[in-house]
Amino acid sequence: MENTSINISITNAEIRDNLIVIKLSLENLLSETKKELFGKNLEIKSLKKELGNLHNLTDGNRQLINKLLTDIGKLQNDVEWYKKTYVQRSFFGTFFEKIFKN
Repeated sequence: MENTSINISITNAEIRDNLIVIKLSLENLLSETKKELFGKNLEIKSLKKELGNLHNLTDGNRQLINKLLTDIGKLQNDVEWYKKTYVQRSFFGTFFEKIFKN
């Protein structure tokens, strides 16, 4: 019976060369990851700024809507006052009401 064995001998120089290759590969990967992270941070800052602008615009629109609703309420009160004063309480208003409602 013959004993066959594979003798693997790696020199220190080969190990060092392989470690250098691995190190360079990891450094490249780290550099690419940092660049990608930097780009993502810029995008996040831009989106936050845009969100702030949209929030301000929304607040302005909300204030405008509230003002318009208040104005509408005042105008409705003015119309009711006009009706009471000139249509319902006046002589002609009462006259027209009696003639046309019956």
